[in-house]
Amino acid sequence: MKRSLLLLLSCFLFGCTEMKAPCTPFTLSAEPPKYFVILDYGHGGFDCGATGTDTGVLESDLNLLVGERVARALEDRDCFVLRTRTGPDALADTKRDDMARRGAILCTDGADCTVSIHMNKYDNRRIKGPMCYYQAGAKDGQALAGCVIDAITNALGLDPRLANPGNNFVTRIPSVPSVLVECGFLSNPEDERNLQDPDYQQKLADGIAEGVIAYLEKP
Repeated sequence: MKRSLLLLLSCFLFGCTEMKAPCTPFTLSAEPPKYFVILDYGHGGFDCGATGTDTGVLESDLNLLVGERVARALEDRDCFVLRTRTGPDALADTKRDDMARRGAILCTDGADCTVSIHMNKYDNRRIKGPMCYYQAGAKDGQALAGCVIDAITNALGLDPRLANPGNNFVTRIPSVPSVLVECGFLSNPEDERNLQDPDYQQKLADGIAEGVIAYLEKP
């Protein structure tokens, strides 16, 4: 069923848009992607999320930049990626409506897992580094989060970290394994600087993608 859904989505998005000639045969026989991952880029528009203590950079902008790198890395690894947003705007005019629409996308049938991209902030400016949350009590979510944080710390050359249980909307709503990745602390000077560096963003994104694939390819 999942492969059929992805094939139909592919045909709808990339198929012929005019009726002057029939679609070429390879369009229907093309092999669909192996996995289906939903990516959520936190915040957007009126809801900018956290702001950088030193530079004022917006979390919502960084979520989009890093998230798009994750999306491309997953697509290169044979994944079909569905995004909750593709631009800087929120999904609605109010936080409540935005979260409702975001939740509906996160619950799309046929997904293998969901990943929500965020940036952190804390009063203690010494606290730094990525964190990965799963829904407390969700064993599959815990396994996914463990793979993701392991891959991130490895990609960034950091000491190993444990995944954290939590109770977040973006991990609680989906019925499939789901994680919330806090990419770093905008309150920490080093993290704030690194998270705006394209090379660092790419390493971070590659780590997230590697972790997702590592989980999906487990027996």
